[in-house]
Amino acid sequence: MMRESTLMWIQYITGLGILVLGALHFASLTFLAPGGYTGALDYTTVISRYTDPLWAAALEAFLALLSYHVFNGFRIMLLELNQGSGWSKAVNVTMFLAALVVFLYGTRTIITFYLGGVV
Repeated sequence: MMRESTLMWIQYITGLGILVLGALHFASLTFLAPGGYTGALDYTTVISRYTDPLWAAALEAFLALLSYHVFNGFRIMLLELNQGSGWSKAVNVTMFLAALVVFLYGTRTIITFYLGGVV
């Protein structure tokens, strides 16, 4: 298990990554999209993003950063509610598994669209 100080540094770094990739995601849905917001949500535009390797990689990185950041944040809050080794272990395992499920489901979606399938 990593030290809490290391986990917090990762929390800060993922926060910065989310800021950068979130801004790119927001821009792609607004002023970078052909036709603005409405054009960005067009089915063909969405599919073209998922099938572009650079966009697919950016979405996967965004998903990875969010999965860690959100569930580590929940973990930190839950650990503040109660102290004890049993509680800590249960919270750590539960948050890890929840993050893993969210990450794998999101990855499945990105890969499926990247390969040309429909979810």
